[in-house]
Amino acid sequence: MRIEFIAHATFRITLRDGRIIIIDPYKGMSFQGRFNYPEYVTRADIVAITHDHLDHNYVVGIEGEPVIVRDEAEVSGVKITSHRVWHDRFEGTKFGGAVDMKLIEAEGVRVLHMGDCGEVLSDERLSAFGKLDVVMIPCGGFYTIDGREAADIAKRLGARVTIPCHYKTRLCDLPISDELEFCTAFERVTRLGVSELEVGSVEGVTVLEPKMSQIRRSGEFIFQSGSKQGSE
Repeated sequence: MRIEFIAHATFRITLRDGRIIIIDPYKGMSFQGRFNYPEYVTRADIVAITHDHLDHNYVVGIEGEPVIVRDEAEVSGVKITSHRVWHDRFEGTKFGGAVDMKLIEAEGVRVLHMGDCGEVLSDERLSAFGKLDVVMIPCGGFYTIDGREAADIAKRLGARVTIPCHYKTRLCDLPISDELEFCTAFERVTRLGVSELEVGSVEGVTVLEPKMSQIRRSGEFIFQSGSKQGSE
């Protein structure tokens, strides 16, 4: 299994048989210029969505006939379950209700995408997930848990690999923070300098370079998997 960080909270999982799972696809160039990641166009077999905000649910750029999973499903050996949390620490009253974190199980690998989790979860709730191989955790704060809270949760989850997401970058000017507060809470952080990893190749907190940041730097404006689709 390969995991690629596309941007913000969007991830692409490629299975050994070539099937593709996209998690939380975003709408590019949105939020009145505060979200400037280019449009991402790709084929997928499954799309998992944690909640219906434009930076998490934009399926327009997904080609093919994917199975869209908002709740739970089992598709040819891929099991997806939802685990509801509040979008904020005010029981969802500030930022749009609940988020359905997605636990994806395939090829013997267990991946938890925490979406826009905005509440600090108890030990009891975290222990219910059991052993996790990969966790994608938001750490930018404001709309979600912040870096300190995310680090606390990540340590208690104890996944083999933890990937921070949903943080401020040069292409995302939403009122959130960067990943540094999260990263400084750990003695060891691996920055691969690339957008993807093979599960099992690294362990611990691993920072991936958003794919669409690299595409934007190279001059491409719209990216379609496997081809170039225009320029700035």
